[in-house]
Amino acid sequence: MLRAIFDTNIYGKLIKEKDFAEIESKIIKDKEFIIYGYRPIRKEIRNIPKETKLSKKTRNFLLSLYDNITGKHLFENSIKIITLAKQYYEVYRDLGGIYGWHTNIKVDFMIVACASIYALDIIYSADNKTLLNKYALESYKQVNYKENLRTPNLLKYSDLLKKIRR
Repeated sequence: MLRAIFDTNIYGKLIKEKDFAEIESKIIKDKEFIIYGYRPIRKEIRNIPKETKLSKKTRNFLLSLYDNITGKHLFENSIKIITLAKQYYEVYRDLGGIYGWHTNIKVDFMIVACASIYALDIIYSADNKTLLNKYALESYKQVNYKENLRTPNLLKYSDLLKKIRR
């Protein structure tokens, strides 16, 4: 069984697919592919400002999609997750990373920390600037090695679509 988590941006990309309903159904019905939720991801979706291109209706649709896909598989935030995410951040900055902690990188690092602590297999993301940035990838590797944690496979959105559509 593959245990995965989606970065926040994946939900917005999914609803733009022509075969969205079929994709959602396949994800929900596949018992060998479990998608976990994480409270800060849902919070990011809920906090999408009304001033963006997304309307309140779209935001509610994204929240519904998130709830449907993750079901009862939900991780809460914890001090352990935040501490590990801050370790990633310190190494990321030492390596030359430019983003500040209070940007999107905070939640991205928390997602990786959550997935590492709970030994998830995959994180899907479409975020090459932060979560999949070369400095970020190296920081996960270094910190997880030191902490004796397995770094999840970090895959792109296109990899998710290939898996679902085959």
